[in-house]
Amino acid sequence: MKIPYKHLIKHIESNPSIEELSKNLFQLGHEHEIENNIFNFELTPNRGDCFSLIGILRELKIFYEVDIKFDTYKKDLKSLDINFENEEQNLCNIISFMNLEINDIPKSYNKELNDYFNDLQINKNNFFTDVSNFISYEMGQPTHCYDASNINKNIILKNLQGNYKFKTLLDKEIELTDNNLVFLDKHNNIINLAGVVGSKDSACSDTTKNVLIECAYFNPEAIIGKSLKYDIKSDAAHKFERGVDPSCHELVLRRFLKIIDMHAEIKNAEIVHKIYNPL
Repeated sequence: MKIPYKHLIKHIESNPSIEELSKNLFQLGHEHEIENNIFNFELTPNRGDCFSLIGILRELKIFYEVDIKFDTYKKDLKSLDINFENEEQNLCNIISFMNLEINDIPKSYNKELNDYFNDLQINKNNFFTDVSNFISYEMGQPTHCYDASNINKNIILKNLQGNYKFKTLLDKEIELTDNNLVFLDKHNNIINLAGVVGSKDSACSDTTKNVLIECAYFNPEAIIGKSLKYDIKSDAAHKFERGVDPSCHELVLRRFLKIIDMHAEIKNAEIVHKIYNPL
């Protein structure tokens, strides 16, 4: 995981040098290298809470006064009416959906979103996917964006058994075998290999203005090994395999909305949280 020094330092009041930060990160047990003022971390699998900007900042609070309050969208949100059937509540006991529509797609990015792509030299995809990737980097919680015009609001989460062809949003066709946790539409088409990668048919594009955003907690056991088995490079799976914060959905989605609001006029936003088998 890579985090630029400048992304960390903007949240630390005492403005420590990169050398001092490095020393303290090593003391915390976070192995890393520094190249071009970017920390490249080798985090252990049991520290899933650290796979994000906010996660590393929380660690540094032992040494510094750290501001980890990120601006979020404050306006009231309408309740989203979605027909979601969860057949695997033991594998996904908390999930949220947000339907979001904007008037126009921005031609350029600003502030934190712009810094993320420029400082880490990351290729852009499309507006909603770019924001989703940034939120995962910043908050540690992956989200998945579906083009709302390509799917309906009838979605099923189930453990699919057998062999099924699946074309990913990376334009790669794979054959799912054995048991796989997947999202299906009302026609039983696979729209997402849960926690790993979405389908080509439901993916966002450069023209997407209406999106359905999924924010979920998956039991790591349901995700472990899937990206390796199907040869898919997936930052989401990397995080889900190590465990994410199941209580962060409201914060994450309101942060997502804030970044959208900084770039586009929001036409409509609706949200719903579904909790099964609460502890």
